[in-house]
Formats: sequence, C-alpha cells, structure tokens
Amino acid sequence: MTLQTQDPRTAKNPTGPVGNRPDGMSGRSGSAPLGRELTAIGILTAFRRRWVPALAVGIPAALLATSLVWEFIPASFQSAAILKIEQNDPKLINNNGGRRETDFQFYRESQKNYMLSRQVITAALRNPQVAECPTLKPITHPVDWLMGKLKTDDTISPEFLKVVLEGQHPRDLALILNAVKDAYLEQAVFMSKNAKIDELRRLEERYDEVNKRVAAAEDRIDKLAENLGTGDAETAIIQQNLIRDDLDDLSKTLREVNSRIRAEEAARAALSQQGVLPNQVNADGLMGLGGGAMAPVADPHVANNPALALQRELIVLRLKISQFESQIRNPDHPDLKNMKGQEQQILAALGGGNPAAPGATPVSRMDYLIRQRDQLVADITQQKERLAEFNSRSIELGAEHRKIESDKKLRDELRDTKDQRSIELYAPDRISVVQDANIPEEPEVKKKTQFALLAGMATLGCIVCGFTLVEWLSYRIGAASDISGEVGLRLVGTIPSPDRGGLLGLGIFAGKVDYDEWNRAVTESMDVVRTFLMRHIDPARSASILIAGASANEGKTTVSCQLAASLARTGKRVALVDCDFRRPSAHLMVEGQLGPGLSEFLRGEKTLDEIRQQTQAPGLSFIGAGQVDQRVLQLLAIDGGRNLIQQIKARFDFVIIDTSPLLFVAEPSMIAQNADIVLLATRKDYSRVQYVIQARDSLRSLQVPLLGAIMVGADSDFQRQTYGYQQEVVRMVQESKSGRPAAEDVPGFQP
Repeated sequence: MTLQTQDPRTAKNPTGPVGNRPDGMSGRSGSAPLGRELTAIGILTAFRRRWVPALAVGIPAALLATSLVWEFIPASFQSAAILKIEQNDPKLINNNGGRRETDFQFYRESQKNYMLSRQVITAALRNPQVAECPTLKPITHPVDWLMGKLKTDDTISPEFLKVVLEGQHPRDLALILNAVKDAYLEQAVFMSKNAKIDELRRLEERYDEVNKRVAAAEDRIDKLAENLGTGDAETAIIQQNLIRDDLDDLSKTLREVNSRIRAEEAARAALSQQGVLPNQVNADGLMGLGGGAMAPVADPHVANNPALALQRELIVLRLKISQFESQIRNPDHPDLKNMKGQEQQILAALGGGNPAAPGATPVSRMDYLIRQRDQLVADITQQKERLAEFNSRSIELGAEHRKIESDKKLRDELRDTKDQRSIELYAPDRISVVQDANIPEEPEVKKKTQFALLAGMATLGCIVCGFTLVEWLSYRIGAASDISGEVGLRLVGTIPSPDRGGLLGLGIFAGKVDYDEWNRAVTESMDVVRTFLMRHIDPARSASILIAGASANEGKTTVSCQLAASLARTGKRVALVDCDFRRPSAHLMVEGQLGPGLSEFLRGEKTLDEIRQQTQAPGLSFIGAGQVDQRVLQLLAIDGGRNLIQQIKARFDFVIIDTSPLLFVAEPSMIAQNADIVLLATRKDYSRVQYVIQARDSLRSLQVPLLGAIMVGADSDFQRQTYGYQQEVVRMVQESKSGRPAAEDVPGFQP
C-alpha cells in the first residue's frame, strides 16, 4: 500500500532552522506577528498564491468591462487640416542681406501656439455659421472649449503641421476647423506682411537720413575744392608742392636780389671814394637802367648788359606761367596772377631801360633792385599765407573725404537692402495650405478601442491587485523560516511538495514530477522528524503523539499518516487513530475503512480488536473514526479521551492521533491535554500566521507538551535532498537473500 499526501502544494523557499528548546519555542516568542513591510517579493508571493482565482475572475470581468465601454462610449469623428511651414522664409533673391534666419523649431512652436490662441479662435467664431453650428451652440464658452479640443500634430514631418478636431457632428468639424485655419492664415500672413512693410519703412527712413548726411558732406567738399582749386587729394598735394616750389624760388630770387643790392651798394661806395657819382657813369662804365648807373656784376656779359639778365628772368617766369596754366584751369588763381604781375614789372623795367622806348622813365639799377626785393618779400609773405591756408583746407578736405566714405558705404548697403526688401514683398508666404479640413465619413474607432482596452486592462489589474492585496493581508506562512521567525515555534521538520514551481513559481512550464522520487523524499523527511521525536520520547514507555492544526486543510492527516509509517519502519507497533470525527479522511490515505471505529468503541458496540484495521505496512494499525453521533461527543468530553488513549497505548508502542481543526471544534483541545506530545501541522502558502499563533497560544494555555511544528508543502529539490540511502540498503539486503528485487520496496511504508 502507498500513502498519498493530502493536496500537495509548492513554493521555493529555504527551510527554516529547527529549534532545540524543549517547550517548542524558537526565535521571538511574541503573541502576535510584528508589522510587515510591503515588499516586491511579498507581493509576488501573494500573487503566486492567488493567480489562478484572480485570473479566473479578472479575465471575464475585463472582457465585460471592455464590452461595456465599447458599447456605451460612442465613436467620434475626426477632421484634420494640414499646413506646410517652410524651413526658411521664401525669397526671390537668394542673398539674405546679412539677416539671421529664425530657428525653425522655435518658429514652428510659436505658430502652433498662435494657431490655438484665443485671438485666432475668437476671429474664427465671428463667422455666423461657425457660431451657430450644432456643435458649438449649446456650449457656454466656445472659445475655451475649442482651445481644449483643437490639437496639433507634427509627427508627419517637421514641415507639415496637422490640426485635428474631434466631435460627433462631421460637418461641423470641417466648418470649425476651416474657419480656424483661415483666421490663422489671415492673421499670420497679415502680421508677416506688416512686419516686412514696417522693416522696409525703417530702412527707407534710415537711408534718407544717411543720404542727407552724405549730400551735406559733398557740399562741404565742393566748397573746399573750389577754394583749393581741386577736389582731388592727389592734385591738392601737387598744388601744395607747387606752392612750396614757388616759395623756394622766391626765396632764392630774394637772396639773389639781396646779393645784387649789396654788390650795387659796394660799387656805389667805391665810386664815391673815387669822386664819381653813379649818375655820371656812362655806358662803358656802370650802365644805368634808363639813364641811371648800374653796379658791376660778376658776369661781365650780364654786368655790361642788364637788359639781358632781365630778359632771362622774363623767360624763366613765362615758363613757370605756362607750366602753371597747364596744371591749373582757374585763370584767376592768386599764384597765376602774382606771376603775371612779375611779368608786367619786368616788361616795364625792360621798357624803361630802353632809351628808344617812348615815354620811358629813367630808373636806376639800385631803385629797381630795391623795388624787386620789396616785391619778393611781399610775394613770399603772400605765398606763406596761401600755403598755411592751403594746408588747413587740405586737412579739412581729407577729414571730410574719410567721413563721407563710411556714410557712402552705409548708404549703398541700405539702398541694396531696401531694394531687396521691396522685391521680397512679392515672395511666396512661408505658411501655406496643403489640405483643407474634410468632412469625415467614418468614425474614428482608434480612441474608442484604446478606451475599451484600457478599461479592460484596468479592470483586470484592479481584480488581480485586489486578490493579491487580500492575500498579502491574510499573512500566510510562506517559508520554513516563518515558523520560527513569525510564529515563534520550533520547526521539527518539513514535508516537501512534488511541484517544481515552473515560471515564477506559478506552475507555468513546470517540469514533469517524478512521484517515486517525491515519495522517497517524503519518506526521508519524515524519518528526520522521527529521529527528532525519538530524542524526546522515553523508549521504555508507550507514547501518544497528537497532530493538531489551526484550521482545515493544513496537512494534519498527511503528517499523521507519514509519521505513523515512519515509526512503523523502525519495527515498533504503531496505531494511527483518526479522531477527526467531523471530517474523517485518514482511511483514504491508508486505504482502510471508515468504520467500525472509535465511535462504535466509545458506545460499547465494538471492542478494540474489532475496530483495529491492519494496513499493508508491517507494524502499522489503523483505527477509524466510525459513525459519530452526539453521544460519542458527550462520552469523549467526560475525560477528554484519557481512557481511550490509555487503552490504545497498552497495545501499541506509539499512538498517532489525527484530530479536527483546533480553532473550530473542542475535541482537539480536550484530547491534546491527555497526549504525551503535540505537534502543530502547518501548510506553506496556506496557513495564516495569526491563526497558527492563536492555535499555539491556545495549546500553551492548556499547558500541553507542544514540541513544535511541521510544515507541509515545503520547497525541495528532490535530486539534491533525496538519495534513497535507506531504499538502496533494503533493496541490496533483500536481493542478497532472495536473488530478486524486494516486493516490499514501496515508497512511504518501509519496514
């Protein structure tokens, strides 16, 4: 016969430490668990425990919510208009005139905001058809409503701006959207044109201002040029050099005249010493000019012929006049007049010295030289004044030229820019219409589908979260360490679960379970518990061990049957007694009969030998609960089953008692007071910590020998935890005796 564990479950958590305190306490001994911190692992564990009912309820509810939203939320229509915004402002002339182009992204965002502004929407609503359409008529504040409903989308392309409006009336959508689009274009184009016109007007004003300044400067330059005889700087330099040359020539001539005067004075002084007067000298001596005396000169030919010297001076002077007239076109130039005056003086001198000249006045050489010296001094003074004035006006002319150059350059730039702006007024607009808003023919179901799916997912999420939160708040034992850490009991042992866990411990993609291997793991786990119990039991006396549980389905029957089988394998006489009168189930695991059992024995209908059932495991007997009634419960309450336990202990070495849930019925508490050892059965991911603590406190209040707790469904890796040492030893011994495999090598019941 093979024992079957009751409702095995799994989760992967390490087994907690086994305490060694005789009173069954381990770790902290508080009467209630401390407050838990909400962690991701705790939530995931709670979801793992309740994912099946959560999805079973959540999926139909999500489908229902999706259907309701799809049914009751009407599909809206959507109309759209598409505008194109050029990357750069279109130009008829490629040259941008030095202007910095506006950043496209900034310009696009500003236009999007302007399109949805109150100013544009208010302008669109001035259209009577728009204001009276069925969509806007019942709305109290249509401007605010449209500002919230109008959407822009530039995901098509950065240059294409899509304006979208949704609603229930397709014709109204197209009407409103086109009105907004037209109002925006009218104001945007109007503003752009006005900005260009204002810019052109400012350029023209600036151009006129600079042009007036240039004209005034040109007038000043003309006046200076008239005074200087030229407006060219190079020509002015030449004239300035000529004046200097004239000044040098005059100075040189003055030095020569002064030299002649000194020579004449010396000659006159010498004649005076000789007693000869200058006017007495004839032509062979000192020749006077016009009858006057002439002093001797160094050149005998010139000294003897003064007229020849004057003629030479006249020739040189006329050469200068001819050269000056070839360079200066002004016949009234002061220098030219001065040289012509000298020419007339020399001609007069030559005429006066010629005796044949009619009406000639005799002039002495000394007088002529003195007159010539005075004239030269006056000419030199006049030339110096002219040179100083010429220098001053030349400097002023140069400054005016430098100043006017920058103004002319600025005027030319302003003229070119003004001309370009005038041409650009006829350039295409930067914003143009690609597609007008159309009347939608089919409703837009995308958003309706999104709302429906969102409602379904939200419903599913709420239900799953609700189940998970309720499960987390239920605070169940999730690991072997919770026995000692949260409950405060010694962990005597564990019974592993056959489930591998699968994906995230949910059983998804779980591997195939080797139940033979699992049975061997259960056997060895209970052998560990048996070893621990033998340490606390007097081998010379019979012992009764009661297996209790806080609530139903916590594995009491599984622990009872497996512990009884483990003790029977040691060669002891073991009795498995089913005291769960309300819901007996031990007979199913040992393949026995429900009755006759304890109920018939307590009523006196059967003897102990008549109710004892022999199982397939050697040394293990089973006593069922029988057909219980109220009389049986009353008889059991008289002494708490003390007499019954004593009679059974008299016939067996170990009595394993399976009971009802401790917190729901009274029989377990009564029987526990007469048992030698009490073990508390718990189940991983099922037993609630607060219930187990309550059961622990209840047993301690009765002062029963609570040894510790056993956890059913603990996580285990069968390949690691089970090696089959005992089975291998038994098999090898039996094969050595019989030469064939042992037939009694059945998991769960090894002698």
